[in-house]
Formats: sequence, structure tokens, C-alpha cells
Amino acid sequence: MTKLSESKLIRDLKSIPSPIFYVFAAVVLCCSIFICGFTVRGILTGIFLMLLTACASSDIKDGIVPDFVHILIVLLAFFNIMSSQNITLETILEHLIGAVIVSVPMLIIALIIKGAFGGGDIKLMASSGMYLGAKAIIAGFTLGMFSAGLYAIVLLVLHKVERKSKIRLVPFLVYGLVIISLYVEQNINRLSIVAQMC
Repeated sequence: MTKLSESKLIRDLKSIPSPIFYVFAAVVLCCSIFICGFTVRGILTGIFLMLLTACASSDIKDGIVPDFVHILIVLLAFFNIMSSQNITLETILEHLIGAVIVSVPMLIIALIIKGAFGGGDIKLMASSGMYLGAKAIIAGFTLGMFSAGLYAIVLLVLHKVERKSKIRLVPFLVYGLVIISLYVEQNINRLSIVAQMC
């Protein structure tokens, strides 16, 4: 490992710990256990939400999103797919499409419009799309962008920012992904309960 990459890793590691991270990590972990139960899926969801929290905390604190967190989310996605009761080609394709269906258009827009999206935003949607799948990542992205838009409008109305000012997008994307992730898991639990009753 070179000194440059080592210093980047150390900087990335230092960017995560903060009061924001500890508070929200505890909240999302409790929510995942409450909604999903203490099961394999519940544990995977809890880890996923904590990794998302790390992304948001790091972006708020230092304006960076550590690359190793994205790698961990991708690895978690493979465990998530493998832990599924019915692993089919359709399920695998759903997750592979999820990795590109939002991130690739974001990359194209970022190349056309300079500064439209950061690399951390794009990588977050790619890794999270691999974990959640195509439908869930689209819903999470939509919710995150909607909340970011509302926040920007409020700041403009209060004259806190100018029209060309930039806001950090990752916390809003994480918000959308957390909500959708818990919603998806809740519906999965409901379906499994109904299946057991039938």
C-alpha cells in the first residue's frame, strides 16, 4: 500500500466517527431490529443502514464519502442475494440492474453538467442499487431527491443560499434509501407472515 493510498484510507476512517454517526447509527439499528426482527435479513438490513449512516455522517462532517464503505455495501449485497430463500436469475438481474439504473444516468448527467453530481453520490447509488435492487433504488433515489429539493427551496425562501449554491446530496439520498429499505423489509415480513398463515 502506497503512502498516498494509506493516508487517504486514514482520512476516510477519521471522517466517519462523529456524534451524528453514533446517534443515527443507534437509531437505524434499533429500527431495523424492530421492523425486521433479529433474523439474518434483519442483521443484514441493520448493517446496510449503519453503512449508509456512515456515508451521510462522513459527507456532513468532511464532504467525502469513503470508497471502502461502498465496497462493504457491495459485499453485503452478495450476502443479501445469497441469503434470499428463492435465488433465481430474475432476482440476480434485479440487483445487477439496480446497480446501474440510477448510477449510470447520474454519471452521464455529471459528465454533461459539471458538478451536477459528485463521485460519492454516484458510487452510493451504484452500491446501494446492488443491495436493494432496481425498483427499490429508484424509489429511494426519488424520495431522496424530493427531500433535497424541499430543503433547497426552504433555504432559498429564507435567503440562506443563492440559486447556484450547492448542497451536500448524500444525506438526502441516504434518507430516501433508509426509508425505502425499511419499507421493503416490512413488506417482505408481511408477505412471509401471510404465506405461513396460508
